[in-house]
Amino acid sequence: MTRIASGEVFEAEELLEEVESWSEEEIKELPKLYQRKAREFRRLRNRGEE
Repeated sequence: MTRIASGEVFEAEELLEEVESWSEEEIKELPKLYQRKAREFRRLRNRGEE
């Protein structure tokens, strides 16, 4: 089993918060792959809040 360093978890949480703060216009400026991933992260985060 691989351990995840707490610093990696902290970094991931910060990145998710940043993605959540982006407007749809900002996401549309990203390359297509990043647009898709940003929307996927937002969807997963919102699903976790239900």
